[in-house]
Amino acid sequence: MMTREALRLLDLPWDLVLEILSRVPATSLGRLSFTCKRWNALFKDHEFIKKHLDKAAKQCMVLMSGNSRKVYSMNVNLDGIHDNFVDPQTLLNLKEFHSPKQFKIYNIFHCDGLLLCITWDIRLVVWNPCTGQIRWIPFCGRYKDHTEFALGYENNKSCQTYKILRSSWDFYAAQPQDVDCGIYDFESHSWKDLNDVFPKNCRRLLSKAVSLKGNIYWVANKDDEEDLLLSFDFSTEKFTCLSISFSSADGDFVPTTLSVVREERLAVLYSSYSHPTKIEIWMTTHDKIDQARLVSWSKFLSLELDENNPQIDLSTDITFFIDEEKKAAVLCDVEYFNQRDTDMVYIVGEDNRFMKIPVGANSSGPVIYNYVPSLVQIQQGGVMTRERKRKNRH
Repeated sequence: MMTREALRLLDLPWDLVLEILSRVPATSLGRLSFTCKRWNALFKDHEFIKKHLDKAAKQCMVLMSGNSRKVYSMNVNLDGIHDNFVDPQTLLNLKEFHSPKQFKIYNIFHCDGLLLCITWDIRLVVWNPCTGQIRWIPFCGRYKDHTEFALGYENNKSCQTYKILRSSWDFYAAQPQDVDCGIYDFESHSWKDLNDVFPKNCRRLLSKAVSLKGNIYWVANKDDEEDLLLSFDFSTEKFTCLSISFSSADGDFVPTTLSVVREERLAVLYSSYSHPTKIEIWMTTHDKIDQARLVSWSKFLSLELDENNPQIDLSTDITFFIDEEKKAAVLCDVEYFNQRDTDMVYIVGEDNRFMKIPVGANSSGPVIYNYVPSLVQIQQGGVMTRERKRKNRH
């Protein structure tokens, strides 16, 4: 049924309707797709989707997954960190994020509103929660001890061509070329190996990958001496090493993990390996990192844990997101708490503000993801959609 607002829009000139709809949040447009056939077709049009990505307000959501085979949307009241008498447990609200019944999610990678999911039965599927579209991805045959998948796209085409990067390596590999890479192309519906593309002097990938403007980024290590920002460009199918160094009075800071800020910039979390633990979060100073050869960083937040703040040991699997407006950050990791491994959420703010919230027993730790709903269509390639299958039956 059409709402009064939708009926009024239908009476306006089409160009004006396009301009208005391009600014409406993606989750609302999903509900409006049933208004009329013309709107339904519009929300699947590549030009409109591109315009909507540029103009619509970003609905930044945070998702969290763990060993419970469930994904949750996370809402954190960051204002409460300045209240010395508040119960930290009341600042966190977790709501189950409904995923398709066809699969149980083990791990997630986000790009442009699309979630690349690894299921508990070790399969790959791309899912757009906003539109409900899914596409199963065949596994390739080349794996080592450890394999990760990242979703991105080519930047040199008018229509974004989504691809998946596979990185496989042995944890105890002696040589840097022991990292194997491959690409899955949504249009050709096939994998191809990338030979000798991984930087020779890059010894290890130290962090989980993140996707920003189509490219993939990691914290990596060069010659076991220097930490750097490693990027992969799907347009050129090449890796690039970028600076991640910064000026700090302490020499024992190491970059631990990356996060994407409002789909515009990167943030890196540094932690010290000495006690008491110190944390610093740095952010890129501009939003053109995909075009930059040199990357500049500015400090966003710092924290030193002392007798007033309980000591924590951060793992290399820690994930985080930041809120620029509230000048705060939320970290997720596993901690040995009350004689068992416990999923823990840490809230960090200015003036050494720190709170921790247990969210359940676990052995592998929770993972949080920045998620921005979008209308992006999943290219079906050689895979036949349900609609086409239905047509072929009749």
